[in-house]
Formats: sequence, C-alpha cells, structure tokens
Amino acid sequence: MILSEDPLFVIRKPHADITEEDVVRAFTKLPASQKAVFALLRDNAFDEFRSMEYAFAENSFNMAGEDAGGHQLDGPRGLFVLQSRFNHSCAPNSKIPIGSTGAASLQCFATKAIETGQEITFCYQSDLQCMTREERHRELRFTCSCEVCQLEPTLQRLSDMRRRLIRGLQYLQHGKDLNGKKQEASERPLITDRRLRIAAETCNIPLSSRLIYSLLSIVLIEQEGLLDSFLAERLSPGVMAAASMFQNEYNARVATLAMAQGTWLRRLCVAFHLYGQSDTVDLALAEALRYRENILETVWGT
Repeated sequence: MILSEDPLFVIRKPHADITEEDVVRAFTKLPASQKAVFALLRDNAFDEFRSMEYAFAENSFNMAGEDAGGHQLDGPRGLFVLQSRFNHSCAPNSKIPIGSTGAASLQCFATKAIETGQEITFCYQSDLQCMTREERHRELRFTCSCEVCQLEPTLQRLSDMRRRLIRGLQYLQHGKDLNGKKQEASERPLITDRRLRIAAETCNIPLSSRLIYSLLSIVLIEQEGLLDSFLAERLSPGVMAAASMFQNEYNARVATLAMAQGTWLRRLCVAFHLYGQSDTVDLALAEALRYRENILETVWGT
C-alpha cells in the first residue's frame, strides 16, 4: 500500500448533481486548519480554481461501491488532498481498486516496482484502457504525455488497435459500450457484423465464444501492460465460472485443459479449440443473462 487517506469532507450526491452551494456548505463546516488546506488547492499546480465546485470536482473521488454487475456506482464523492496530487498515466504504476472506494477511506496500491525518485501515477478512469490515444485525450480534456501516449507511430497504432479490440470484445460480452448503451450509428462502429452485434445485445453469444472473448481481452490487457494483480483478481472468477459451465463432454474437457495452463496466452490458445462449438447450456445461459439484465435495469436503471 502506498497511501491510505481519509477525505477532507464528503458530499453524498452523484457527481453530476453536486453544486457550488453543496461545496460551500461542506466547506463552512470545516475547522480553520482544514479550510486552509482546501484553500491551497491549485488547478494544474499553479492557477487558482474558478469556483469551489470546480476545485472539488478536480480533487474528489467516487466513494460508492459496486453494483451487481461489478461496475462502480455513481455515489458520494470525497475530497482527497494527497491522492489528488498524483498525476495521470495511461500506463500507471499504482491503482485505487474499485472495491476500496466503498470504504470510508481511499487506498492506493503499487501495481509495479517503483524505483526511488520515480513518479507515482494512476489512471484517472478505468475505461481509458479501452480507448485509443485520441479518445483518451478527448475524455481527459488534456494531452497526456505518459509513455504510452508518446510511442513512435507504428507502436502507437498497435496500442490503439489493441485497446479498440478490448473495447469491442467487452461489447460482445456485455452487449453495451463503455457508456452502458447499445452501439449507435457511427463512421467507426465497434462491431461491423450486424448479426454478431444483435447476438451480443440480446445475450445470444454462445458460451464457447464468451470464454474466448474473455481470455483474448485479458491477453490484450496484459500486452498493454495493464494487467495488475487487482484486475486479474477481478477477472479470474468470471473466466473460471464460464469454463466450468460447459455441459458437452468435449467442450468441458477443452475448457478444463485451457484453465490448467500457466499463462493467459496459453489458456487462450487451448480455448481456441472451442471456436464455433455450441453447447447444451447456451440457451439456458442466454435466458439467465437476459433475466439478469432486466433485474439490473429495474434496480439500477442501467
């Protein structure tokens, strides 16, 4: 662990609903010493913030937990003075696990070996791992100068292709894009095959394909240098569960053999033997996933 920090104050509203009045109200309740700390916050280290609400927005973190699908909820936000000083990187060496933000404090962990004097960085948004450099800069609203964003042109194209493919594979598994919505008309659609897109959006992707998509996503994430122990711990149970669901003897045998391999790449190579294979469980799985999506839409409105 690098840092465990309590918030200066918390506003128990989703990010989009927080107003200047909310921040002023929370600020006035602080003791003088903490008001002085808040007053020291600067925009990009030098400029004063144009409003207290903007200062809060740029230095706060989501403190909500996760929904039933494992996605972070948009809930209360806390102002963290120390953690907000860490800069962004698209290939960070630290991480704030999603699960940790459901607690009263915020915890940051190293995900790589950090040398003495090396800057500690983290990724501002987990969705950025599925975006190209241009998309990331547009989302961040600044030009990132991390090592991934300064690759030479050939390697940059390769990185962009991997991240775009990760996003497409996630769409095939969940039937939704990063914004939680179905794909709309675009000059650069994620899924160009209409039948495949509809199968994803109606939860009709067969189990064999789901397993392959999951493993391929993990391999690509690993190749991008983003597969830290926290992410691997989050993704592994879902992959293992999918591999254990096959009912046809051949499929089950291949899936078991794939999961017995020592690396994600070797698991993927073995799992490719399932490509195009149907399974007895496919229909029941599709029905269960559609039921789950209906429940999530009813409860969370997503």
